[in-house]
Amino acid sequence: MSGVIGSERILKRTITAPWNFALRLLARLRFARRGMRVDPTSWVAWRSELRTGAGGQIEVGKHCDIHPLSMLLAYGGKIRLGDHCSVNPFAVLYGHGGLRIGNGVRIATHVVIIPANHNPPSAGLPLHASGVAAQGIDIEDDVWIGAGARILDGVRIGARAIVGAGSVVTRAVPAGATVAGVPARIINQR
Repeated sequence: MSGVIGSERILKRTITAPWNFALRLLARLRFARRGMRVDPTSWVAWRSELRTGAGGQIEVGKHCDIHPLSMLLAYGGKIRLGDHCSVNPFAVLYGHGGLRIGNGVRIATHVVIIPANHNPPSAGLPLHASGVAAQGIDIEDDVWIGAGARILDGVRIGARAIVGAGSVVTRAVPAGATVAGVPARIINQR
């Protein structure tokens, strides 16, 4: 009996080995651009957009799902997704000041994460010429971000936190907290 199980394991390995090799090669070709690293175990939909530009970097960990029509735009900064994360359709993640996302983070549809902010215009300068401040955003492990939430520059979201749908997060969220509203406030602490 043990010989049969062993031979089934060898057969399975020989069938999946070319397929795994092909997937790894395809991922390397698709993300061969400088500054982009996507683990071959992650799924990135063809209709999603990953753009580094201006020296930016994007790193996607193991077993992540980047769904169609989502956007990861580094704009000269760095976006780092940990392992087992999901980014759902129409979510937009910017990287200006640095975006660090831990493991097991779920990002729902229409979420916007912006680690940058325009400086107020000074005398005689138009808004677009007054520059950008970028502190960065840290999202720790096992966080759930509800549909349509907005997370603004300088925010840290603690592990196991929940951000309610439609919330605007403007300040730090402690670990295990549930926040909701505009601006987001703690409604529950676990």
